[in-house]
Amino acid sequence: MFLEKNKKLISICLISLLLFARFDLGIVYSKIFMLINVAINGLTILYCGYLGLNDKKTIKKAIVNPAILWVFLFSVLVFIYGHFKIGTYTDMYSRQYALLTIVPAILIMIILYYNMDDMLDILSVAGSFTIVTTLITSLKYDYVWGEWVDGTISESRVGATPAGTCVDTANFIIILLIPVIYNIYVNKSWKKYALPAALGIFLIFASGAKAAIIPLAFVFIILIIGTSKDKKVLRRNLLVLGIAGVLGIILIMSVPLLYRIIGARFVELFTSLNDTEYDLHTSTGQRMAVTAEFKKHFGEHPIFGHGFYAFKEMPYSQLEEYKVDGVVNYRHIHIHNNFMEILFGFGIVGFILYYWLPVYVLIKSFMSKNKQVIILVLSIMVSFLFIDLGLDMFYNYMTPYFAYLVAYCILKKGENESFS
Repeated sequence: MFLEKNKKLISICLISLLLFARFDLGIVYSKIFMLINVAINGLTILYCGYLGLNDKKTIKKAIVNPAILWVFLFSVLVFIYGHFKIGTYTDMYSRQYALLTIVPAILIMIILYYNMDDMLDILSVAGSFTIVTTLITSLKYDYVWGEWVDGTISESRVGATPAGTCVDTANFIIILLIPVIYNIYVNKSWKKYALPAALGIFLIFASGAKAAIIPLAFVFIILIIGTSKDKKVLRRNLLVLGIAGVLGIILIMSVPLLYRIIGARFVELFTSLNDTEYDLHTSTGQRMAVTAEFKKHFGEHPIFGHGFYAFKEMPYSQLEEYKVDGVVNYRHIHIHNNFMEILFGFGIVGFILYYWLPVYVLIKSFMSKNKQVIILVLSIMVSFLFIDLGLDMFYNYMTPYFAYLVAYCILKKGENESFS
């Protein structure tokens, strides 16, 4: 039968479409983009239904497991807080938005369960496709590219799409790159993946997103250490990586374009860390001011939190500076840190409900003693450590659900056999 014979190809196409629709088009820019997301999800649900009817054992494993339990429990928590407006009043929750964020990740997980033998290839091809479409979409919708073309660039950072900012783009691209880079480095698939990998790395640096640039370095470090066969090879590889890192830092600090987009942001980060008075002109200053207010007020409701995105509703969150006709004003701001946003909004209970799965997967991956699993899962978790430090990811983005469910699939695959 056509569907059975072309299962891998169909799986790649559907996952690619799901990633493109949610990561590039998004669901808030226009009704048409939202309907495209609905249509692609609907088509994928039909395909997953077909797979389930033909193999009930696998579909049961795909939907009855700790990862799906995690999605269900945390989604119910967010629904209760958001829909019933528990705690401080906020009007941000949308069931449609939540479903179109969570359901695509679950569908991808189900498809991967039916393609365990081809999982790495499917993730790499779909990720490569999404990287290319992200660049094309950004070139069309991000006006800042025009500043690069006409030479008026100052501190312009590019990569925005209808689905999010340049930082959002960089954050999901680092996750997409992990299996791609693994395939290049371990399986020597240079011809197949070199171009999308180069485009993905370019987009990350062009975005100037610290939360993606730092994890990218760690991904290479983890890969080199994890695949080194002996100490001699490890020392050689680390030396090469160290030299490349030093050259990269020199370029970032000496080339004006790179310094404006990347270097200045890291300089600002390190020079602002010891400030006692926070400079609200800068991103780091705003984040430090937010952290200070979080520390002051988290203890007011530590167990169950203040409510869904409650921090932005508080009088002490008016910390983001902006200008209107040259007059400086201040507006309320999110915490922009997933750890603190969850703790502030849902308390310790919510924090445990959200982070128990990534911790569980990480521990189980090390217990498996499978090098390939450890490399891939550790790369995902380290990347999300930095991503979560820079943005509140639990509601607005599909990225964490996609990443953690993929990590769980990698773990289950590794329990049976090693990756090729």
